Amino acid sequence: MQKYSVALRKPLLAAALFCCLSEFTHAEEILNAPSESSTPQTQKSQQNAPTPASPQNQQNQKNGAAPLSAPDLKSAEQFGVPPVSWNDTYIGYRYGSDFHYPGVADKVAQNIGFLTTIGGFKFGSYAFNVDYLVSNSANPEAGGPSNGGAQEVYSVGRVELSAGKIFGRYLGYGFIRDFGFTGGYEFGVKNDAYGERARMLVFGPTIEFAVPRGFWNITAGARTESNHNGITGVDVHFNTAWHVESSWLVPFNVGPLPLVFKGFASMTGPKGRDGFGVETTTEFLARGSLLADLGSFAGHPRTVYAGIGYEYWHHMYGSPTSETVGTITSVPMFVAEVHF
Repeated sequence: MQKYSVALRKPLLAAALFCCLSEFTHAEEILNAPSESSTPQTQKSQQNAPTPASPQNQQNQKNGAAPLSAPDLKSAEQFGVPPVSWNDTYIGYRYGSDFHYPGVADKVAQNIGFLTTIGGFKFGSYAFNVDYLVSNSANPEAGGPSNGGAQEVYSVGRVELSAGKIFGRYLGYGFIRDFGFTGGYEFGVKNDAYGERARMLVFGPTIEFAVPRGFWNITAGARTESNHNGITGVDVHFNTAWHVESSWLVPFNVGPLPLVFKGFASMTGPKGRDGFGVETTTEFLARGSLLADLGSFAGHPRTVYAGIGYEYWHHMYGSPTSETVGTITSVPMFVAEVHF
């Protein structure tokens, strides 16, 4: 049975899916945008500063909301006192030439376009992303290389409910800025031989850490998953697995050049047997990017970014390395973003 499963994977296993934010791989580094709960030090400085009695401030006082101190609307690069509701929407592009998929011996080149929106609302924050991935002929459409490279659509969404926002006061302690609860989904389809139809739910408590600029959070909980195996012609309902994910964004300057280091990492435990009858194992995915704020040189800061990225995926889709080739991806990428 083990040899049979390995042989079947060769035609192209785009299997079981992302771990964290993602069909593991397509979980954008957007996960869990930071909430706007302030630290006691920030509250004190705000109380000492004169504040005009604008209609918005009066409304916040009426609602009993705590003073807010959060990253600016775009990329969490500046501190300020934004409204409870804010949004940053952007489109982007990634390219790498050394991706791998279980059952595919050759390295795969991919052009990836994405649309991302993150923001805050009265009770928390949200993050949604859609990737459109186009492979070269090494990862072909169903039917063979003559049909061209496979295409995939993968979407990830997260909503975090912030304890600080809900209770209207700062609830952090020490290096912790806020607590929350995160729920989300992952959805993907692909037109290769495996015929991915991924459906996932992710949920668990979240901790937001107090960092000088930007944000850093971690969520620990569980993930459910169902998928389709077009090679064996079966729908797979995996066991619920433990799941940990984290995302971060750190802005800094090197001389006159503004930079942003951002990314995410996630780990998902074994989830039972896959569509080939093989026991899955723990999978790990991390993706980071170092982007330069090119728009700042044209008088439009925080609008156009470009730089380098890197993705590492171990035991992709939970596939053990002992069962088939292509279960480890280690790929540098070019990354660009345009923020609206």
